[in-house]
Amino acid sequence: MKLKKILLYLGALIVFAIIVLVIYMFPFYHFFFTSESTVIDKNLTMVSGAGNSGILVTDSAVVVIDTKMFSLAKDLYKMAKEKAGSKKIIVINTHLHGDHTNGNHLYNGSKIYIGGYDPAFVKKEMKPENRPTDFVTDSLILNLGDETVAMYNMGQAHTFDDMVVYLRNRKLLFSGDLVFNKINPALIRPNGTDIDKWKAMLNLLPTRLDIKTVIPGHGKAGGPEMIAALSQYFSDMQAAASTRGKVRETKARYNDWMKMPLMSSPQKTIDFIRSK
Repeated sequence: MKLKKILLYLGALIVFAIIVLVIYMFPFYHFFFTSESTVIDKNLTMVSGAGNSGILVTDSAVVVIDTKMFSLAKDLYKMAKEKAGSKKIIVINTHLHGDHTNGNHLYNGSKIYIGGYDPAFVKKEMKPENRPTDFVTDSLILNLGDETVAMYNMGQAHTFDDMVVYLRNRKLLFSGDLVFNKINPALIRPNGTDIDKWKAMLNLLPTRLDIKTVIPGHGKAGGPEMIAALSQYFSDMQAAASTRGKVRETKARYNDWMKMPLMSSPQKTIDFIRSK
């Protein structure tokens, strides 16, 4: 009888723990896997869900920026094909993480650009069917008629070779995961995350490019102020990491920034800085 009560008690605890976990994780995963299309203008669409992607229709080609993952990748591909018609599709990956590249295999025959990673690292991190065709070690400019698409390999920050995509005529920046808008950034040291270099890059971008609109890797599109906001976030977390009395106050300052369960939060950023 005692054993039965213990088992019932344990079962109730497990069910309770599962409910709590689901409640804790649901808001982010609902946000992450909910796809929504935002028309920036008649020829440019931002598609959210598993990161932000872009579909740009130009005179001579359709450009897809970041190809998503799971069924969201297939939905994005279908939309891109419909918009492309007989035009070729060019794919740009801002970095190699799966939520930005796992749909690459759908674009068989297309040029797929990524930053200047060591090919051996790409081979280790990416499945063969999703690997890029071309590496951008510095910059690459595509003149596509009514728009000039500039790719800049910014080097090490979020990963070893993050790339931004700048639409010159629109003064619009696809930042990839160099910018998270009011979301605690994911920090993955084996993939190259370096906060000091990341901050330097964030501070450089507005001086190098005339930016009117930013489409971040995750979060809503907006103005260049989100670039400065993430740089300030890192500065605040570095200060908190070195002064224990500032931790609670700093974390409270970013209460409205979304956390990624088991992946990112102010505390995880502070721990990452301390573990350097």
